[in-house]
Amino acid sequence: MRVLHVIRQYKPVIGGMENYVENLAVHLKERGIYSEVLTLNADFSNGEKFSDSAIINGIKIKRIPYFGSRRYPIALSAVNYISEFDLIHIHGVDFLLDYLAGLKPFHKKTMILSTHGGFFHTKKFYLYKKLHFHTVTKYSLKNMKWIVAVSENDYKSFRPICPERLDLIECGINFDHYHTIAEENGYPNRFIFVGRFSKNKRIDKLLLLIKKLKVEFPDVHLSIVGRDYDNLKGELEKLIDEYEIGNHVAICEALSEEELLKEMAKASYFISASEYEGFGLSSLEAMAAGRVALLNNIPSFEKMIQDGKNGYLLSFDDVDSVEQKVKEVLFNKDMEKVRRAGVEKARQNSWGAVVERFIDLYESIHKEANDTHSKLASK
Repeated sequence: MRVLHVIRQYKPVIGGMENYVENLAVHLKERGIYSEVLTLNADFSNGEKFSDSAIINGIKIKRIPYFGSRRYPIALSAVNYISEFDLIHIHGVDFLLDYLAGLKPFHKKTMILSTHGGFFHTKKFYLYKKLHFHTVTKYSLKNMKWIVAVSENDYKSFRPICPERLDLIECGINFDHYHTIAEENGYPNRFIFVGRFSKNKRIDKLLLLIKKLKVEFPDVHLSIVGRDYDNLKGELEKLIDEYEIGNHVAICEALSEEELLKEMAKASYFISASEYEGFGLSSLEAMAAGRVALLNNIPSFEKMIQDGKNGYLLSFDDVDSVEQKVKEVLFNKDMEKVRRAGVEKARQNSWGAVVERFIDLYESIHKEANDTHSKLASK
């Protein structure tokens, strides 16, 4: 079977969706299912142009041009690259979904969608997004053979517009890769955040927290790792200067996987103030790496964390309360039980179990398509 994964951003761009698709493609290849990636030819965060094709981690990548907004990038040539594949697996809700779904009567390819949070990551333009979701997206989903929600949040969001053909397969993580540093002790009062520099991540609240903590913890430190998706770096640097925390914060962009592991190994805690996560992949990866997770109390994190047992839930709508709770955590020098429970939670989401479910889904869809073709041919 030949599968084409369609995603607007892919490696070397760093992010949860990009890691998800890479891991899925690599694990499928190991199980004998050929996978390629079709993506756009530039990094949204800085405009860097990429070559038309590449091979990364054994996966062949085709990159195509686009125009328009990065929120809804228009890539008309996408349809030219799907003919040789048995299954088109679209990742994310954007133009690529709507375009390929709209052309289904012509190309007749079997397609499935992985939701990845849809486009409800922030409340900005919420009414417009809701209208688009219940009209254009609803129509596009009719031409998908199956829809895979990557989180319970997504399952609840998509169920009203496609109650049939919807399944929940939560994200997998490359557990063994991150677990290699699980026994390395980080510095006591050091935090790391990994993710896009985007509005919904609310990195500004993390900076305010560091400002408050430095009074009692002069060695407190936060590493901010990721890509500047919303061009926020300038704003963050201004806040760092305003809060006088330049010696307590490091902004690390475009780290390699090896560099990320080294930076993560320095920290004892992973922290996120995000107001929306489709799943929270980076948090689980950090837990696999033996970092104690301190996460905002949103539904996807609440499903992941048992407060005080395998991590901690915080309410970043009230930074003062967060400060008090984080202080309690930092004063508690016996984190080993919580840390190990976090590792075991992450282990439950290893890619081994997740890829088995995708293989079952792919094979079921492929068999049904072949049976239908055989029946039509015999008439």
